[in-house]
Amino acid sequence: MEIGCGARVRDFDGRRYFYFWHYERDNGRSVRKEEYVGRVDSERGRPELLRRIAAYHRKAEGEFARRRARVESLISAAYTST
Repeated sequence: MEIGCGARVRDFDGRRYFYFWHYERDNGRSVRKEEYVGRVDSERGRPELLRRIAAYHRKAEGEFARRRARVESLISAAYTST
């Protein structure tokens, strides 16, 4: 499992564009994906980029909490099954 996300700025024809990159699972493999967000000079580009980063972190925190709870329940079951 690979976790991470961030921002990238790409230049095309003298214009700058925001891209949001993140890791996803694809057929059991971790793959880096990039999504177009908007132009760097637009009013909506930066807030949208930050919203996507926050959403990714929220999702990752939830996934870690679920996995931790599962491991803790297995540990608890191992100690009580004597």
